[in-house]
Amino acid sequence: MNYKCIDLKYGKLHLIQTKKFRSINIKILLKEEIKKEDITKRNFLTDYLILTTKKYKTKKELALKIQELYSLYVSSYNTRVGSYLITRFNMSLLNPKYTEDSMLEESISLLHEIIFNPNVKNNQFDTKIFNILKHDILTEIETVKENPKLYSMIKMLENMDSSMPYAYHGYGYLEDLEQINEKNLYAYYKEFLTRSLVDIYVIGDFEEEKMISLIKEKLNFKTLKKEKKNIYITHNKINKKIKKVIEDSTFNQSKLAIGCKIKDLTDFERKYVINLYSMILGGGFNSKFMQIIREKKSLAYYINSSVNKADNLLLIQSGISYQNFEKVISNIQKIMKSIQKGDIKELDLEDVKTEYLSILEETYDNIDSIVENYIAADLLDLDDYETRKEMVKKVNINDIIQVSKKVQIDTIFLLKGDTNEKD
Repeated sequence: MNYKCIDLKYGKLHLIQTKKFRSINIKILLKEEIKKEDITKRNFLTDYLILTTKKYKTKKELALKIQELYSLYVSSYNTRVGSYLITRFNMSLLNPKYTEDSMLEESISLLHEIIFNPNVKNNQFDTKIFNILKHDILTEIETVKENPKLYSMIKMLENMDSSMPYAYHGYGYLEDLEQINEKNLYAYYKEFLTRSLVDIYVIGDFEEEKMISLIKEKLNFKTLKKEKKNIYITHNKINKKIKKVIEDSTFNQSKLAIGCKIKDLTDFERKYVINLYSMILGGGFNSKFMQIIREKKSLAYYINSSVNKADNLLLIQSGISYQNFEKVISNIQKIMKSIQKGDIKELDLEDVKTEYLSILEETYDNIDSIVENYIAADLLDLDDYETRKEMVKKVNINDIIQVSKKVQIDTIFLLKGDTNEKD
């Protein structure tokens, strides 16, 4: 596998050469600092662009063109990573070696059509399609409450600090949706294309010079290259007294969401130690949370932990009976304190290292996962694959103990269920 990064006048082109796969994948990332009021507009915009274009005005016309190109796959979506809102346009096509030589240029031309030639008339988007999408987005926003696990996490983060980017959920907001119309969404589209940081990733077996030429010709963004800003969110304040919020619901099972703030990690701790700590805590069936809280004491239906590095947060989720709420919290705190005091076995650490390395290796068997690793490395300043493998092996028990002392429970949210039955 060979990686090369090329500077373009508007951003960077990342080329990943490999003969391992029969397809070629292209991912375009447009990044800018997140604003809460942009989330709903951006969701609306990316849905519109992928559904209709100036040349292919209906969903059927676009689908027929995609079928002509050997059923290539095209998608778009938005994510938040730390302080950035990131729009992605993705395309996966069968390598022209197995189809026709012209397919590469035609496929990239379609990507150009989707991004740069939207279905516009009189400086506004098509009303019929706009209204269909607006109804779909409205439904999606309203159904967030119907997913108790998701809703409890959203509410916990909002209660932690509603002004911080980690509290901005990606589904959008009804009050913002009401303000969007065909004309102001098109005006936003024109701004969006000129103010974003642009990165283009290409992976597969391709002729380098031809690919560079096509990208420069077909995906020629007009934005000027901008300086990359810090993506990490830092916590200036951690609650001395844990904030607890309980909300009633009509669901049977209670859903628990806990937010732990992480402060003052070293570069080594952020890249390697914090993941292993979370895995020991609640990363799988053999984790302390699962073995003690679920298996030994039967206090939870499920319980797990995960790390959001860009937000400097460790997140804990669990499904419980309301009657066990205080017991579960008490046991979580005891387990976290026990690790701080050194209650961790060498075997526990070696097991999660093996699991981590296995997961890391598996990602290189999938073309999409390989690209995502390069994207994550660029966004979060991670090391290359071989370096990561060697550095994980160097993590010791004292490293885990020191990191555990930098993780503090800040906010607890419980979506209280009606009964003790499982959903």
